[in-house]
Amino acid sequence: MHRSNANPQLCRDDPMMKKLILAVVLALMVHAMAHAATLIDCKNKDSENSITYIWPSPYLSDSGLLCFDVKGWLEFSGSNCVANGKNIRWTGLVIVSEDDQSQGRDSTDFLVSKPIVNEDNIEYIIQWSRGGAWRPMQHVAINRLTGVAVSYFVREHGGETYQCRTGKKVF
Repeated sequence: MHRSNANPQLCRDDPMMKKLILAVVLALMVHAMAHAATLIDCKNKDSENSITYIWPSPYLSDSGLLCFDVKGWLEFSGSNCVANGKNIRWTGLVIVSEDDQSQGRDSTDFLVSKPIVNEDNIEYIIQWSRGGAWRPMQHVAINRLTGVAVSYFVREHGGETYQCRTGKKVF
């Protein structure tokens, strides 16, 4: 068995070693930032309805996939990112309300089917189910050129208008 006689204190005091460690740390940080996701932060344009929001929060992955901030939900399973024209499903323990009537807190399936994700637009419909038929929950259309978005909740006419911007990078 080979045993090194190198003094660890000498390595920490060596200016070249300090530069090497700093370079490695900086390279790892730059790599992590390059592969970070971009949050899509949308604020309601009507200050009287500032309590409404686009839910769950969408973001774009480093590879351009549309993703939803759902991985922290209780009982989460499934996929939270989808490519243009593809489908995703996930399950989570949430409280669902429909027409101002609570459907209670239970394990709920969600579906995003064939969203539009391109340089000009992001558009998708989230549906939900608890073992029965799929019901529309929210229809979101975001103009990526102007940042204007419209969200239509279940059975809502006209929708809510939002101003969106890309948020800080998240890891």
